[in-house]
Amino acid sequence: MAGLEVVVRPVVFPDIRPAPAQPLPAADDPDKGFAVIRGNGAKHIDLTNSYSASVSTATQRETKRRVDVARIYQKKDDGTVNKENFVDIEVANKIWMEGPSEPSPDTGDHAFDVPDFPPGVIRGNVEVQNYRPIQEADNIEIKKHNHILRSGAEVEAGPI
Repeated sequence: MAGLEVVVRPVVFPDIRPAPAQPLPAADDPDKGFAVIRGNGAKHIDLTNSYSASVSTATQRETKRRVDVARIYQKKDDGTVNKENFVDIEVANKIWMEGPSEPSPDTGDHAFDVPDFPPGVIRGNVEVQNYRPIQEADNIEIKKHNHILRSGAEVEAGPI
């Protein structure tokens, strides 16, 4: 086993060790040895950046709707209609939406002004949306046409 120790143990020769640190002489000028960075004439560069954003949202609310009340019967795969199984639905065909108030436009030509809304008067913004009415089919029966619902309360049916 002695032969194995000779192979594994490292041998350090005295001539490859680093030399001991040499003492430095004292500095006569304390600023000596510092790097000084100089350049050509400096200019102030002012890069202005401005950002502005404005968002305005206004929610509309439904004031009334015109609906058709229909009954839809179950239609089997073979095409027969089961009149004992049905659902009653309301299909909207016109909806009135009221948005935020806005001033009436002042066009400068007052010949066409509406007397109820002279220029500068605040008025409600009303939008009307029309939809295709429901069509009758072999399994669709229309019970009421043009039934008006106003803000959740039922009102008389009739054309508008």
